[in-house]
This record gives sequence, structure tokens and C-alpha cells, in this order.
Amino acid sequence: MLVTAAGEIDLASVGDFRAVLSDACGAGEKLVVDLSRVGYLSCAGLRALEETSRARPALSVVATGSLVLRAFAVSGIATTVPVRPRLREACAAAGVATR
Repeated sequence: MLVTAAGEIDLASVGDFRAVLSDACGAGEKLVVDLSRVGYLSCAGLRALEETSRARPALSVVATGSLVLRAFAVSGIATTVPVRPRLREACAAAGVATR
């Protein structure tokens, strides 16, 4: 399953983000989260991804924005949540078929 987010994921929007991730986890074992259109990812958003990673080990994340990549690097979460630069690579890593 593919989840695509856009805009900012912060304290105000993380509840919606968490709900979408939860629904996606219920839909199957493999999950790709595309953050390439996210300009800002707060620690609350990172926490939601980390929790999802525990529930769905076949999770792969696409991130390209400098602030989002910095959040992953500074937090250290990139060691447990795989981040890829392109959607095709993330889908291949998670075993999600692309169209």
C-alpha cells in the first residue's frame, strides 16, 4: 500500500497522519509512505512513523526535502525507518508493486 502526504506534518496535523498510517497498516503488510511533497516533519510525525515501523516491518519511506531529511538524520530514526530518495526504490525495498 502507498500513502502519500503533502504539506507539513506537525502537532496540528499528526493525528490525521497517524490515523491514515493506522488504516494503511490494517490494509496489508507492506507499506510505502511518500513524504516527497512534505516540507516539514516534526518529531511527532517522526514518532508516528517509528510506531508504524514497529507495526509494519515492511515499511519504506520516500523523502527528498532538506528539512525532512534533516529531521530523520538528527533524530537517528533513519536507522530503524528506511528512507529512500525515489518512490520506485522505496516500493522495491518494501515489496510493493508499482504501476
